Amino acid sequence: MRWFALNTVTDQKKIDYINIALLVTFILMTAVQLIASFVPGASKLFENFAVNIILSQGITILPVIIIFRYLGLRVTKEIRIKKIKGSNIALSILLAFLLQPVLNFVNALSLCFTNNETSEMILNVSEQLPFFAAVLLVAVLPAIVEETLFRGVVYQNYKKAGIGKAVLLSALIFGLFHGNLNQFTYAFVMGMIMIYLIEASGSIVSSMIVHFITNVIPVCSIYALPVLYEALKSSVKIYEELGMTSMKETIEYNIGDLSLTGQEWMRQLLEESEKIDLNPGIVIMNYLPSALIFGTLAWLVIKVIARNSGNWDRFRVVFLGEDSVPVEKESKGPYTTESTTDLDEMEGDSSLSLLTIPLMVTLAMGVVMIFVYETLKMLPRLK
Repeated sequence: MRWFALNTVTDQKKIDYINIALLVTFILMTAVQLIASFVPGASKLFENFAVNIILSQGITILPVIIIFRYLGLRVTKEIRIKKIKGSNIALSILLAFLLQPVLNFVNALSLCFTNNETSEMILNVSEQLPFFAAVLLVAVLPAIVEETLFRGVVYQNYKKAGIGKAVLLSALIFGLFHGNLNQFTYAFVMGMIMIYLIEASGSIVSSMIVHFITNVIPVCSIYALPVLYEALKSSVKIYEELGMTSMKETIEYNIGDLSLTGQEWMRQLLEESEKIDLNPGIVIMNYLPSALIFGTLAWLVIKVIARNSGNWDRFRVVFLGEDSVPVEKESKGPYTTESTTDLDEMEGDSSLSLLTIPLMVTLAMGVVMIFVYETLKMLPRLK
């Protein structure tokens, strides 16, 4: 049942309700964290990462579903789900791998000031779940849910007030929703890149692909490395039986203690990596060159995707500030092609307000929660 007719839902009304949904989502997530931390017995339930991830993703998307149902909106239309070419799917996969050095650079910068939250989380997941369940919960589900909310519902409606504001605000919200400094930094950067990709391809499907691959890479690593460790342990015994002491000593030197299980060895690696004293100078010297090289290649891939989708003229005017060259809309059958005949529309409606009170409260709560979380983590080190 729809409470509103579609033609009565103004752009400002959509933005207002979306901001309320974001605030409700953040309050629910905060409440769950407090319950898990302070209610007796609740912490054991949330130690089950399957429950934790499903609950957090459910909380993320449920208020938005309710709002869309309340306003009588079609989700597929609002979040820009459109079919994309097979070549753009392949280019999106390539883009995901090219972006890894860029995200590694941003991640390493954040690790100068905080701990690696992602590796710890995925390692804990690997100790509880089989590989395919971890892929589903850590990569597939967030790629669908988070892209639907942040690059779909939020960005697609915010951009009606102006692309620049929409890019920054949606990326900022995406980062804050991760709740810690480490994930905030690269989530913020990734959020902006995803928007460029969506505007290039014309479909949120492309960003879902990149999001999935970005999340699945560390999952595969965490599950594969213990298997490799066990294989190397077995090879040491073989080399020892064959009298190949030099090979045995080389493996022992590189992988360390051979008495551990694969999971114990991975946890030891994580603990040792956290002891490495990173500073911005070291990070810039070691990570920035590859980030610049692969970032340039990633930009070229986005440019190819935009051309391949017929969106390049629109894209370069909106994001590169070049002069508008009106181009008639081409028909690509089921594929995505955006009209460039009215590019002034991309500047947005100045009468629309994004920073409503619910959104300002959400942003303030997000900053406070990250500050509190990082402060509580530092307390044991100060003792």
